[in-house]
This record gives sequence, structure tokens and C-alpha cells, in this order.
Amino acid sequence: MKNVNEREAAVFAMMDIIGEGGYNNIVLNRTLNKMEDVPQSSKAMITELVNGSLRNLLLIDYIIGIYSKTPVKKMKPLIKNILRISVYQIMFMDRVPDSAVCNEAVKLAKDKGFAGLSGFVNGVLRSCARGKEDIKYPDKAADSAEYLSVMYSHPKWLVEYWLSFMEEKTVERILKADNETPELNICVNTVKTTAQELKSILNEEGISAEAVHEAPNALALKGASNLRKLKSFRDGLFHVMDTSSMKAVELLGSKQNESLLDLCAAPGGKSFYAAAIMGGKGKIAAMDIHEHKLELIDEGAKRLGFDIIEAGANDALAENQAFANSWDKVLLDAPCSGLGTLRKKPDARYKKSMEDVETLAQIQRSMLKSAAKYPQIDGRLMYSTCTISVKENEENIEWFLSDYPYELEEQMIILPGKGAGDGFFAACMIRKE
Repeated sequence: MKNVNEREAAVFAMMDIIGEGGYNNIVLNRTLNKMEDVPQSSKAMITELVNGSLRNLLLIDYIIGIYSKTPVKKMKPLIKNILRISVYQIMFMDRVPDSAVCNEAVKLAKDKGFAGLSGFVNGVLRSCARGKEDIKYPDKAADSAEYLSVMYSHPKWLVEYWLSFMEEKTVERILKADNETPELNICVNTVKTTAQELKSILNEEGISAEAVHEAPNALALKGASNLRKLKSFRDGLFHVMDTSSMKAVELLGSKQNESLLDLCAAPGGKSFYAAAIMGGKGKIAAMDIHEHKLELIDEGAKRLGFDIIEAGANDALAENQAFANSWDKVLLDAPCSGLGTLRKKPDARYKKSMEDVETLAQIQRSMLKSAAKYPQIDGRLMYSTCTISVKENEENIEWFLSDYPYELEEQMIILPGKGAGDGFFAACMIRKE
């Protein structure tokens, strides 16, 4: 097996994600896929350095700012990210002595042509290592939003937004949960197997699988690096799905021989779980505006054995007369700001804005307007998002119910920190006329 400079790989991944706007999961996968002969322990170390640094980025930059006369924003990208992953190791990891962290950072700066700045790197990191127990953080009593923003590395605008409609202790619990490593959850294909049977099968394949208390048709996996290689995956015994999304599908209450229109279906997870709930009997139209994503739905449905799912192209913003008054159930899992999924996408918090939230809320209303005519009378329309945003969730439902002939049957709000799932919102509504 080849040796790899884990810190160097992590630094260049950070530069791609923060500097070039790359997506964390894509950059990491690309980085690790190039390392066929590298030990799994090295890949795990790179993943930890990148994800850990991203989850704590604002706090790390705050600490660097204490010990550096040069502002973080003005540092050269390579030096800045060497400092970031090194401060993460000093503050959050115990496996490597602080002195070794400093030495490796200095060596990396020199090797990459920045010998002239190696003394600066050494000084900042050794000062941090000596003073880490005495760092003075923002005063929570003086400015709670600033304190929470720095300590949990969430942009201040987001903290202030959440504080505008949630209690401080609730917001802090969400922020803390966002910085924890998420579980990988899978949805059991109950047409083919049971959770208990699949758990045994996965254990035989070398994958640790545990039951999820709040989601009986889900399993939590550990030690799964490439699920597609598993025979159980190829046999269609499961698909990857968060437990909160599963609960939303359950809320809709699909039954055998009913019809379901899934308006924003790709990559198909909710349609797949609905098909399982329906026992593989009925009709599901899984629509998406992006035609290349329809292949993902078709492939997944074929692998899982669901011939009741038909994928098709449709723009959820435009009213489609062919769908009018035709469906027992309609699911609109709308594009959203994704503020409930920040555990899984640690870089996303730095790439969003309040303007994004407001723009998306208007897009969601347009989609709701188009979807309003699709269910039959007494049929159900469910609106869902994977975000924590009153503008995109509660306010949109209040608007819709005031303007359209629907009544609210049930509303679900899941916040990170309560159970294993993502932050999620769903409202199931009955069409009255």
C-alpha cells in the first residue's frame, strides 16, 4: 500500500471546497477515489480533517485570528488551510501530539514553496498549542448570536434567523447537532425483506447495521464505504434514505392500489419507500425537471423491483392540465435551503444567505399553486422540505391554506438533535373542493 501525505490531501481538498466553491462530498470522493492503494486509515484521517475543519471553520478562524497579526482573509490560501487543519487537530483531536502537528505543518509549508512563511506558521500554531486552555471566546450574555455563531461555526445571519422564531436553547441544540458526525441510514425494501433479516445479511457482508428506534423500516450503518459493491444492494434489499424523509412518506399514508404523483422525485427515494408501503401495487408517477436525473429513478426502481413507478419529465413550477383532479396522493418535496441537512453537508452553511431563503420561499409558493389542482376531491397533497425555515415551511402553509380549498390534516416538524434524522418539515393537506 502507498503512503500518502494526509495533511496535504486535506489542505488541497479544503482549498477546492472553500476557495473554489466545490461541494464537500464531491471533492472528498474525487480525492479518495484517486487513492486506490492507500490504507483505509489514511482515507479516514483525510475525511476527518476536512469534515472536522469545515464543521468548526468559524471557530478555527476565530482562534487563528487571536494568534495571527495577519487577518485570515488576507492569508495565502495554502497557508490559511494548513493553519485550519492544524488548529483543528490541536483543538479537537488527541491522536497526534501538538508538537508533531506544528512540525508537520511547517514541513508542508516548506515543501509547497512557502519556506519564507514557515516561521509564521510555526509561531501561530505553537502559540495556539500553548494557549488553547486560556482562549477568550465571545461573551454569550453580551451577544448570544455572536457567541453561538463562533462557538458552533454557523454564519451569524443564520443564527439570528433561527433565534427569530425559536428559543435560544433549541437553536443551540440544533447547532450542536449540526457539528456531530451523521449516521448513514438506509430504508429497507419491505417487499423483499425485513429490517431484522437485512441486518443479518449486512452483518454477514461485513457491515455493522443497527435498528433505528424511531424508524422500524430503517437501519443505521457503520463501516460502509461503498454500498454499491454489496450483493444486498444489487439485490434491491434497500436504498439510502434519511429517517426524517421516511417519516414524511409515512405521513402521507399511501395505500395499496392508490395513485401517487411525486412532483420533485429525483433521485427517487420517497417514491421507492411509497412503493414499498403500497406493497408494490398501485401507480406512482415520479417526475423531475432534469431529464438526466430520471435515469437514476428508473435504475433505482428496477433494482428494487418496483414496476409501479414510472419516471417522467415535468416542471413543477408550471401547471400541468394532464394531472388535474387525477391523484389520490400528491407529494411536493420542494427544493429548499436545506438548513436541516447541515450535518451531512458541513460546507453548505457557508454558501447560503437570507436572500436564498426568501427566493426559495417564492418558488415553493409557485409550486404549491401548480400542485393545488392535482389531487382528487378528498385526496391528499403533502408539502415537505429538508429545511428549518419558517418562511419556507409554516408561513408557506399558512398562505396556501388561506388561498386554496384545503384543510390541514397533520403537520410534522423534526429538528436535529431529536433522534437520528435530518431537520425536516411536512404538512399533509386534504383537498375539499
